[in-house]
Amino acid sequence: MTTPSGRLGGGALRSLASLLDDTDAALRRGGSAGNSVWSSGFPALDATLTGGFRAGELVLLGGPQGAGKTTIGLQFVRNAVAAGRTGLVFSYEHEAHTLFERLISMEAAERIEGEVATVHDIRRALESESGGLSLEDVLTPLPGALPAYFALEDFGDRLHIHESAGSKTTLAEIRRIVDDVAQTTGEAPFVLVDYVQKVPIPDARDGESMTAAAAEGLKELALASGVPVVAVAAADKASLVAGRRMRTQDLSGSSTLSYESDIVLILSEKVDIVARDHLIYDLGNVQRFSDWCVLTVEKNRHGRAGIELEFHKDFTHGRFHTDGREVKERLIDERVFVS
Repeated sequence: MTTPSGRLGGGALRSLASLLDDTDAALRRGGSAGNSVWSSGFPALDATLTGGFRAGELVLLGGPQGAGKTTIGLQFVRNAVAAGRTGLVFSYEHEAHTLFERLISMEAAERIEGEVATVHDIRRALESESGGLSLEDVLTPLPGALPAYFALEDFGDRLHIHESAGSKTTLAEIRRIVDDVAQTTGEAPFVLVDYVQKVPIPDARDGESMTAAAAEGLKELALASGVPVVAVAAADKASLVAGRRMRTQDLSGSSTLSYESDIVLILSEKVDIVARDHLIYDLGNVQRFSDWCVLTVEKNRHGRAGIELEFHKDFTHGRFHTDGREVKERLIDERVFVS
């Protein structure tokens, strides 16, 4: 049995001869013989990952609270959908309307230079009494919101948000929904799970075993369904101490997460991890670095790892600027500022 992406399902036995024949046939049809690749929409990250996220990959996205993990994860999905692919978000943390508000402001900022409505502007307008106006009418006075709304209408059928809070959205349910979206749209979706430690495992003994089972299940889903799965990962509370830079080993259930994942991305505030000499000799750097986050590629099974990329924050519009670059300044393992 094959998945909607054309990959064989889990447990299938392949001879090398059949693999060679299938690869030759795919090339003769003018197609690609390799895994499908979904661009992240961030050129510097795509270059590091040799194109983007691949079918069958489990990508962990960790970082301290407030660093922007949900923001950049949602932006990955939006970028894939805007490029013509299909996206699916499992949100254990936010209601669909909260993500919708972010998407409107994000889309406006992506498409229009200059002043556009912020996430708070969108939220305020949608939470006010409408007097019977349509959504289009409510958004019209907000700069950039209407073109963003029309853009979301254009690709809205390919972007799916599942409100996953509670105990019902198990691994089996995630798998069922991924298969339903693939069958409905005709394409395997880019999957974002926010976040992995929230996936319920009914027979788990403790938090560690629950995280381990969730990671194993999401990796199996990625392979069997032929999709990339980006899973936001929370930090272990014991590691959240003042003065420490977060690393892969600080993720809750880190041993299993690190083993199961193909890629590990850690998002950090640049001002927290840049070497002190960049700050004490130029105090203006404190504010400048505060506007940036560093995305560290800590593990990359199919390419370079240990790469430090920086992206400018635009949290008022629920996004990062996509034109990032490798960090030039020296970074440290411990945080510079202790809160």
